[in-house]
Amino acid sequence: MTTTTSRAGHAASPATLAAGDYENAPSAASAQYSDLSIDADGFELLSPLSVNIRPIMESAAGRLTDAEIDAWFEGFDRANEGRGFYLELTAEGELVINPMVNRDGSVAEMELGIDLGIWAREYGGEAHGATAILRLPDGSRVHADASWLSPAQVAALPPVSAGGAITVCPAFVAEIRSGSDNLAPLLRKMERYIANGAQLAWLIDPYQRQVYIHRPGAEPDLLHDPETVGGETTLPGFVFEVRRRIFDLRQPAQQGQYT
Repeated sequence: MTTTTSRAGHAASPATLAAGDYENAPSAASAQYSDLSIDADGFELLSPLSVNIRPIMESAAGRLTDAEIDAWFEGFDRANEGRGFYLELTAEGELVINPMVNRDGSVAEMELGIDLGIWAREYGGEAHGATAILRLPDGSRVHADASWLSPAQVAALPPVSAGGAITVCPAFVAEIRSGSDNLAPLLRKMERYIANGAQLAWLIDPYQRQVYIHRPGAEPDLLHDPETVGGETTLPGFVFEVRRRIFDLRQPAQQGQYT
């Protein structure tokens, strides 16, 4: 397997996860679910790969609490990120193995994340990046490239020191399409965010220079090569210079290399 760089910057190495490998591990009854690991030697993950683990999740239902499943998934995700990918889990029991973004994608996430974080300092709430695990009300465990929790949402959550997944769908979420992403699954992911309570969701597509804007109870809007995109009533006063900060990161001839 080609050596890749993880979110933490470590070279790829074999990953295993046992019940005691993370803090506050689930009880012994859940240990069989914690032994999952991904053997990625011999191939390079170039696009998302889906694995049906619904039978495992159905077997765990009623035996593990949401917090215990969060602990298992967080440990599983962190233990495997050194292999060059990150994990998500849908409500239907589909484990999605995603390649890490490369330098350009990381810069795009940073550009949006910095501006969102600066805005949140003034307005309140919490801005989060792609390393945060979100547990949506439907049971999905996902990563969003950028998200924001309203002050009311933050007040309702346990203290930060409690750790674990963020157990609410953020008021605002954003995804940035990478070179390994097909558009259709990302659009479905945006629909999932809205169905689970997000008030505003952006899907930024650097290849087509487009932004899809999703809101509850309305059809998505599609903006073609906008200079800016605004946070509307969900993020009052927030304006992101999407053309300069993301679309123009690379010259047109190089846009196909954007991942």
